[in-house]
Order: sequence, then structure tokens, then C-alpha cells
Amino acid sequence: MNKKLYSLVLTMIFTYSIYAQTQSISLQPSYTNQSFYSMENGEVANVDNADWDLAFSTGAMSSSIRINGGMGTELYLYPLGDTTDWNAFNSSNISSWIPIHNSDTNWFIGAFDKNSTSMFDMGWGMYSIVTHFVTGDSIYAIKTVGGNWKKLWIKQLANGEYDFQYANLDGSNQVNTTITQSFFSDRNFAYYSLDQNTSLNREPASEDWDITFTKYITPVQGMTYSVAGVLSNSGVQVAQVDNLPDPNTYTDYTQHTMMTEIDIIGHDWKDFDMSIFSYVLDPNRCYFVKDLNDRVWRIVFTSFEGSSTGIVEFNTQEMTGGSTSIINANSDVSTFEIFPNPIVNNDITIIYDNLSDYVELEIYDITGKSVFSDIFYGAGFQAKRVNTSNLKQGVYVVRINSQGTVLQKKLVVN
Repeated sequence: MNKKLYSLVLTMIFTYSIYAQTQSISLQPSYTNQSFYSMENGEVANVDNADWDLAFSTGAMSSSIRINGGMGTELYLYPLGDTTDWNAFNSSNISSWIPIHNSDTNWFIGAFDKNSTSMFDMGWGMYSIVTHFVTGDSIYAIKTVGGNWKKLWIKQLANGEYDFQYANLDGSNQVNTTITQSFFSDRNFAYYSLDQNTSLNREPASEDWDITFTKYITPVQGMTYSVAGVLSNSGVQVAQVDNLPDPNTYTDYTQHTMMTEIDIIGHDWKDFDMSIFSYVLDPNRCYFVKDLNDRVWRIVFTSFEGSSTGIVEFNTQEMTGGSTSIINANSDVSTFEIFPNPIVNNDITIIYDNLSDYVELEIYDITGKSVFSDIFYGAGFQAKRVNTSNLKQGVYVVRINSQGTVLQKKLVVN
């Protein structure tokens, strides 16, 4: 690329990026992953979402417990008795029991909290104003993400420790264990796998992310369904704005009420069109997100590829800081682009602006397998040629990492 053309390309990229630069995250095929996203810093974690069943809240004044409903965990309150029936647990009529789901508007109303009947009834147990312990008074049947049935008793929350036991429905393979809140104090939840008998530290620190792309259970036309969508972190506020001629240029966020419900973005920014057997997006909608630092950002969704790839593309722009760049001003790398895209020959050019001396490049196929990696050296504006002749036809994710700042984009090979 000669200097004149190179300068022209960079100018065009910069001009485009400050108005409508597209970001991309991948939940992987069948939405097996969960992405935690910071409006300022981009994706901060992309983790397996099928390796847990229970999520225990870690706040000192909280006793909420959620299930991994979006990925298949099912919870049923035992209808034939209480904890005294642990050994006599009768599951012969389990198909008629009524499932319990997490709240889709509040992180801290989990499936276990849904049956609360009074101020001191936590749903799964009773709170004592004398000891400040919650003592479990209910037992449950639970179907794990792996499809295995267990009986479960949350016995107590005392001194910051959840004490619980579970076993196969016939009582075999009983496990007694604890979750200590303080071990996960900077997270919203501590996670547990009933199939693997292990706790998981899978969530980033609560102050590091604003929204999460994930599967969850929500009512759709009167029925409960597992959907792929976006939920906001506790403390983040969101406003939805509809019927805009051009959502990419709308900036008047002060005219709209910011809401604290976690599903304001939710799942309905997309709709499945049976006539073309593909997802279509609402072209007249944007969202304003007030992050944990009280900065307001606009989100416009631009592409959703469904369960075949799990890739979501969207534009973000800060409204409050005087900056129109999609990239954090303190990030090491910005102006990340791929040309051409889709690929028309055996080469692509990776263009970026980097503060540090090098970036790491990875290309992943739709299964999450790395098919190419390299390290590019040099700070400032860079244009690096990559030979892609080994890539088969399909969709890939190109990711660059500079000192922990990670950006990624979809790459199409025709």
C-alpha cells in the first residue's frame, strides 16, 4: 500500500469510526458462552456459560440464589413436605411439579427467592432477627445443565457461608458443601456446578462490567422461553428509545427516563423473520446506557447472526464525555479495522492505532478454535498484511490484544 493510499484509508477509517464504529462479541454457536462488557473498555470476559447450575449472591445483606435457567437448569419446590422428608423424597410425580424461574428484572430475586411470603421469609429459608442466620425450610428437585436430576437442600446461610447438600433423587452420592461469600466479595455471585461438585469464580469483578450478553428465561407471549439477550449490571441504568429516523445520530438522552430493571435492553431488539428464516433488527431503536461511572453511552444494534455463530454486532458512542470515539481514550489500541471484509483474495490487512510496542492477533472459527495467531510489533498507526489462504469458507472472529485491551471483529470468508 503506497503512502498516499495508506493515508486515505486511515483518514476514511478514522472519520467512520468516530461516528459508527462497529463492535462485535461472540456467544459461540448455540450461545454456549456469556460475554461481560464494559461500555468504556469493551469486552472484559467471555466465559463458558454451561458449566454452572447455582449462583449465590455475595453481598453481606443478601441471600439470593439464582439458577442457570437459560442453559437448561430447572428448579422445582418439593410439594409433598419440608426438610424432614429429605430421606423420604418422592419424585414419582415430578412431571406435574411447577418449575420456578429467576426474575428477569432484578439480579437479586433468584428462583430460590420466588416463594417468599413475608419480610423474614427468604423463599428458601427463614431469617432470624436474633442470630441473623437464614435457616432452610424447603427442599427442591433440580435438573442440572448436564440433564441430571438431584434433590437439594439449602440448609443455612450463617456468618457469610451458604451450607447446602444435594444427592441423586434416590439419595445416593450425597454431597455436603459450603460457599463462602467473602471468597467472591468483589463479584455479584459465586457459582457452583452440581455435576462437577465444584465452585466457580467465573464472573468478572462487579465494578468492571456494565452489560452482559447471555441466555436467560423470560416470558414471551405468556410462555416462558430461553432467549439470548442483554442484561445490565446492578447499578447500571438504561433507556430505550423507539421510532427514530436515524438512531445512529440521535443524542438527546436527557429526554428519556433511565430505568434500573436489568432487562431494559433484553432480547426484543431482534426478531426472527420466518419468511427469510433469519433475524431482523429494529432499525429505528437505540438505547442509552448510564454506566457505573455515570457516563452515558448510546448503543445501536447492527447485526445478529443467531445460534449458528452467536455473533452480535453493535455501535456504541459516548454522549457525556465530549468524546465520540468508541474506544476508551486510555486504551492501548484503537481504530481496529479489517480490509477487505469479506475476503476477496488470500490476504487481509489489519489496521489499528496502538500505544504499546506490540499487539497479539488471534483468529477463531465459529467453534472457538484458534486457527491463526501472530504478534505484530510497532506503535502508532499500523497496517499489517495477513495471509488467510488457509481459511475455509465461513465466519471467523479476529481478535487483537494489546496489554489487556481486547477488540474483536467478524471476518467473512466467501
